[in-house]
Amino acid sequence: MKRKIIAIIMAWLLFIGVDFLFHASILESFWKEDLAALKSLEDLALLIPAGYFSFLLLTILIFFVYDKIFKSKPKFKDSVSFGIVFGLLFSLSNLLGLYSYISLPIKNLILFNLVYFIEIVVVVITIHHALFSEKRKKVVWMGILYFLLLVVLGIVIQNIMNNII
Repeated sequence: MKRKIIAIIMAWLLFIGVDFLFHASILESFWKEDLAALKSLEDLALLIPAGYFSFLLLTILIFFVYDKIFKSKPKFKDSVSFGIVFGLLFSLSNLLGLYSYISLPIKNLILFNLVYFIEIVVVVITIHHALFSEKRKKVVWMGILYFLLLVVLGIVIQNIMNNII
């Protein structure tokens, strides 16, 4: 049970790191667009915890499905295939659902859901390593290191982009 909890926490942490890298830096300009469908930047900032909690719920869902499908250690390739299929199905479903009732440009919806796809694949890869690695402490430290690198890279990109514009 402890290994499963660690897998979920590490996957969630990297989910947040990848999200920060993309949304706080690479796609930052999309959030600044004047679109009626988007909340103000102040409201968005206040709602970050709700978004991160939603990531935890999605991470738990992915873990639950992964754990039900793979009763024993799968090949890494099979885990990646699972992540790609889950990511495609979730992202396309989310894209089409949002497109049907939210007034956002299709380019925004595609980019946001591409990020979801990447995040889901990262979550599955993290779950695979956290569950099946013989070196659990190394996986935890590597997960923390990757999270910190994603945040630092996001901040560096933010600063570069803000100095260019």
